[in-house]
Amino acid sequence: MNAFTTLKTQPAANLTFVTEQLPSPTNQHLLDANEPALQLMRNLVLNPIQHIELGADIDEASLILNRTHHKVSFVIDAHNNIVGLISKARIGSRYILSIADRLNCNRKDLNVGDVMIPIQSLQQISFQQVEQSNVGHIVKTVEQSGADFLLVIDDTNSSFVGYFDLIDLAKICGANINTVKPANKFSDIVDTLLHHAEI
Repeated sequence: MNAFTTLKTQPAANLTFVTEQLPSPTNQHLLDANEPALQLMRNLVLNPIQHIELGADIDEASLILNRTHHKVSFVIDAHNNIVGLISKARIGSRYILSIADRLNCNRKDLNVGDVMIPIQSLQQISFQQVEQSNVGHIVKTVEQSGADFLLVIDDTNSSFVGYFDLIDLAKICGANINTVKPANKFSDIVDTLLHHAEI
């Protein structure tokens, strides 16, 4: 029986960027489930992530991610509020074509706002929980949340200090991660299967 439990999450909201230093993760290698979770967290204090505007087209977003060698970017609105996340994996997947089909338009007509992962759809955990947890807890939490990202929030000022990425977890842990996303219709199930096959 699996001894790992999920961490306490809450819906992500009102994110701001942290300005203080956090403990640095060690070099990444194939990790055991009992190793400290902090080793897997993408630390946004040490490695800030750029942002892309909500209205940018997806080809522009892809170019920005390629030129900056980032796999993920925040999406901001006209008031510089963080409203979502966009990743190279998402832009390069068949998910984009399914969205274009649903919106009855061409791929080139889509913008970042059409295909991003909204912040409200993600879960967040506290940095204190991360410090006290191991990789197995994070994997279990990501599996339960069903999301591609798990956000990490500073305990004192609710600023966004890092995140866990489903793709990183799968690669670095060398294991299959089975996320369960709620499906409202059959096409949701197909989209999930195609997305995870591409990962």
